[in-house]
Amino acid sequence: MGLEIESDQFTDEDLDRFRNRLQAEMELLRSWFAGNKFCDDHLQCGLELEAWLVDSAGLPVPDNTLFLSTLDRRSVVPELSKFNFEFNVSPQYIVGSGLSDMQTELRGTWLSCEEVAQTLGHSIVSIGILPTVADHMLCPGNMSPLKRYAAINQQVLRLRGGRPLSLEIDGVDSLRTSHNDVMLESAATSVQVHLKVPQADSVRYYNASLIASAYTVALAANAPLFLGRRLWDDTRIPVFEQAVDTAGPHRRVSFGHRYLEQSLMELFEDNLAYHRVLLPAPVDEAPARMPHVRMHGGTIWNWNRPLIGFEPGGQPHLRIEHRPMSASPSLIDLFADLMFYLGLVHYLARVPDSPESQLGFAQTRANFYAAAKFGMAAEVVWLDGRKLSMVELLRSTLLPLALEGMSALGISETQIKETGDVLLGRIDTRQNGASWQRQVFAVCSGDLAQLLAIYQARQQTSQPVHTWSTRI
Repeated sequence: MGLEIESDQFTDEDLDRFRNRLQAEMELLRSWFAGNKFCDDHLQCGLELEAWLVDSAGLPVPDNTLFLSTLDRRSVVPELSKFNFEFNVSPQYIVGSGLSDMQTELRGTWLSCEEVAQTLGHSIVSIGILPTVADHMLCPGNMSPLKRYAAINQQVLRLRGGRPLSLEIDGVDSLRTSHNDVMLESAATSVQVHLKVPQADSVRYYNASLIASAYTVALAANAPLFLGRRLWDDTRIPVFEQAVDTAGPHRRVSFGHRYLEQSLMELFEDNLAYHRVLLPAPVDEAPARMPHVRMHGGTIWNWNRPLIGFEPGGQPHLRIEHRPMSASPSLIDLFADLMFYLGLVHYLARVPDSPESQLGFAQTRANFYAAAKFGMAAEVVWLDGRKLSMVELLRSTLLPLALEGMSALGISETQIKETGDVLLGRIDTRQNGASWQRQVFAVCSGDLAQLLAIYQARQQTSQPVHTWSTRI
């Protein structure tokens, strides 16, 4: 949710000042796009993973301040709730050993976090939604003590005219609840991939990311349970979309409403046109660092969103943040999902006959929500207009294309084979995190604490989820 701010209280003058500076930066940003000022370096990738702190009974522990201060790593930071935290993995070039280096770094950080949690009598879990989290735990008292979170909470409710946030989800079961705060959002934890792309290729990569989203969310789905209900395979999707809804013309979390045509600038223009300023905080940075554009964009959490960053020498670069994937059952699964996304997007972005010219945006969006709801049991429409089962399309078409894209990216043959084996195993068994949880939920007769204990035991084996037994 962005950088920390100095105050969570704002005046009309703060809002006017922010808008004026935002407009000035937008003029500069338009000139950057027109003049092709962005870095055109090789593709780089970064990664964020959100996780949970839990006690011996499997309940969330609202104690990330002590945990993080004891850990003392700049790459591990607080999240919205006191029982969540986030890993940030250093960006790497994709070609060569970059992805292996990322995996080594994340594994080392994960082990350090496990050790620190154990010294505090706790443990850590990577999962899309913690099955044992209860409604009463999602409250302001469990919000991390950072001003930006308090301000987001206040401003979302202000823009809603004080009306509570409502959550309505229909799956196997139905859920209806409401909150006077944004803490429902803290129930949803994810993997976020940052792909740095050259300006000249950015439109194709962004549109390819939209098309790929249905397949990444289905493969990585790991959130079928929330508040004791069996809902979507990736219930994070409707939870996040509804949990910070400011009741504007467009939700602040959505799939978007169109493909790009000419430039990523179209997305920044949409942010300005369709979304009211949420955090009019003063930012003491030069306009050339785009502080107000970045602050505003940081409060719009679409499943694929544009980001501006800067090279060590100060040159701006463009990133696409891909957000649809659940926090993973294992680090092996996480990096298989990551490489599937990179390979498929690279292939789709470079094929001469652009896929966005063959598949309408409305169908791409429909594919995404079908995949989020039904996971690997979904039916989707591919570029040739055929309606196919998710599993059939993944096995026959998408996995081979993704592997071809990985090879074109310069990923090692060893990594490609390992990734292919993991993904094919998941496809053939039709077992991802969501389907495993559904099966064990039934075997456990709905005992959420028992389900989570079994999940944690399986996660600690570091084996991919398609190999996990559903016996208890």
